[in-house]
Amino acid sequence: MNCVLDLKRKVVGVRFLFTEKEFEETQAEKTKGRMPYCKMINRAMGGDKIKVDFDNFGCFAAARVLGIVDLDDWYTSGHYYGKCGLYQDMPTAKEITDSISKCNHKCYGIEIMPLEEFNMEPHVVIIATNTFNTMRLIQGHAYKYGTHTGYKFIGGQAMCAECTAHPYATNDINISLLCVGTRRSGFNEDEIGIGIPLRKFLEMVDGLCKTVTPTEPNIRKKVIEEKLNAHGVSDVEIIYNKNYGDNMHKHDFAYFKKRDEQ
Repeated sequence: MNCVLDLKRKVVGVRFLFTEKEFEETQAEKTKGRMPYCKMINRAMGGDKIKVDFDNFGCFAAARVLGIVDLDDWYTSGHYYGKCGLYQDMPTAKEITDSISKCNHKCYGIEIMPLEEFNMEPHVVIIATNTFNTMRLIQGHAYKYGTHTGYKFIGGQAMCAECTAHPYATNDINISLLCVGTRRSGFNEDEIGIGIPLRKFLEMVDGLCKTVTPTEPNIRKKVIEEKLNAHGVSDVEIIYNKNYGDNMHKHDFAYFKKRDEQ
């Protein structure tokens, strides 16, 4: 994946830890202090290996949807968002609250670090990147699974609900346009978030590699091929002077020419 795409941040894995014993046995270091969950993800995308529990959460909207704390009446009634000014009235805030993806479990903590560092399978993979790379990833997903119609985003609770809870709860991918809190935690204005269950991530990467030949121009194919060779990856087929658009247009021109002649 890192050879096919030009990623500025590390791909991150998230693993839920359901008991104190499981939390203590993880390889990551417990971080100090409180911070927003999106800041935790940002740190891991920079290379940090951390585990967090209740004492580390500085954003309880995230703690709620991830299962660190219970859903309380103030939140479920819509008052949490009804008082913040994001929505025009309480019924809208209540509908938003009900529709936000939640894990519906109780966990002790969470392990967050670059995907490459895990020695146990994480539950969710999170990527933050630009629109071009997002397009290519979705093409990789479409190669395997066809059209996905279940995207859900509201520009709020981006990393916690849209990129973590939703993929975990639905066992499917999701895209997030991120949110104000996420961008305050160090994400850029042109970045998009993608949350993916691990198994589908592996399939998406295979689809990503399978679509290099039909989607990429020769100049990018050369760069990708050089990176693959440098990392000893030999099972990605790249064919030059072949692109799905060219082939489709050639077929169309031949078809319409023949039709007009007839």
